[in-house]
Amino acid sequence: MITIKKTTYWHKLDNAAKIFPAVSNHNRSNVFRLSFYLDEEIDVDFLEHAVKLSLDRFQTFAVQLKSGLFWNYFAENKKPFKVEKEPPQICKYFKFAQNNDYLFKVYYLNNKVSLETFHSITDGTGAIIFLKTIVFKYYTLKGYTLEHENKILGELPYSNRESVDAFVRNYDSNNKKQLKEVKAYHLKGEKFKDDWNLLIKLQVPSDQFLNMCREKYKVSVTQYITALIAYAYYQEGPNAKGNKNPIKMLVPVNLRPYFDEITLRNFALYIKATYDLQHDWTFEEMLEFTKNEFFEQLTKEQLQQRLSALVGIEKNIFVRILPLFLKTIAFKIGYKQLAESISTMSLSNLGNVDLPTDLKLRIKDVDFITAGKDINCSICSVHNHININFISELKDISTIRYVVNHLRSEGIDLVIDTNYQEGYDEIL
Repeated sequence: MITIKKTTYWHKLDNAAKIFPAVSNHNRSNVFRLSFYLDEEIDVDFLEHAVKLSLDRFQTFAVQLKSGLFWNYFAENKKPFKVEKEPPQICKYFKFAQNNDYLFKVYYLNNKVSLETFHSITDGTGAIIFLKTIVFKYYTLKGYTLEHENKILGELPYSNRESVDAFVRNYDSNNKKQLKEVKAYHLKGEKFKDDWNLLIKLQVPSDQFLNMCREKYKVSVTQYITALIAYAYYQEGPNAKGNKNPIKMLVPVNLRPYFDEITLRNFALYIKATYDLQHDWTFEEMLEFTKNEFFEQLTKEQLQQRLSALVGIEKNIFVRILPLFLKTIAFKIGYKQLAESISTMSLSNLGNVDLPTDLKLRIKDVDFITAGKDINCSICSVHNHININFISELKDISTIRYVVNHLRSEGIDLVIDTNYQEGYDEIL
């Protein structure tokens, strides 16, 4: 049955989205990037038309942020959308009013199309679905005949399930988990000027890397990279060994498969691996510990308890009756104390980007980049390779160098790319 979209709409921010408008600024953008590298130079007019057609289908992106008495909310946005040439800075904070109130940007550069999204409207899963539709429509507008193979949501009938708040829908007041956290170890050091971020991209062969993970260590790609980065912090981090604050690696988990949801809004939770720095670690011990952390936390029961605990906070009557300006103050304080302070680093793995055959032949590469404090890592795979992207606001990249050297010692073939250029030392 085909569901007809509402012609006028608004909706509340989901549980994960509520905090971002309060805590985002020029040095904490809460913006992430997805990029497709096409097999031809971008035609700007066709790209802009493709975005317009996609917005007609994706109401969760065709919104503007509004302020209510108690909460922010999303309202329909019918203003024209303009694509832009990609700027030098990755995941830059932007003011929505200067973007016709849209909460995402679409950039072009040579053969690359990039979608940069403010985290309030969606997560990586929702964003990749939107970008796939934009690029599919771009090629069809240019006259190419492509089969969507039911892998391009914009070519399928709309469902109301796409726009539900899946956090609230799966809330269980009788199944909550007490959330207790301790402060995490953090890197400190000189940062680049003007909120510039250094990108270091590691490209590895999928078969080679997967075989090492599965056969040598019996772990997943995410578990291996999580443990390796934590071990790099342990070995290279100033004053790391013996520190009273543990390394805490936060890993977002797509909840849709666990709760049978298809929402395009945020629906992910963090699990974490916590490493006691007063323990004497080997890499193999850290890897086994990581595997056990994932095994214990990646169950529907554990995820349900965390989800219900977080939604329970917003349902608290004392929180609900606070005016928005007081909630904003509370969010800023809480985010610094209970979000940034409890995370050493986050690692996001989008997994394999599933494309229909006709489109896959035209997409040469895919990038996934998440910006944040200090250093962040994000992973995705396409064709026969995996891209591991590090983005750093710190000039000291000893931990990233350790990861590179370790992978080489494992015999992994690496192709390294970066946005750093000669002469940047003078301006950064």
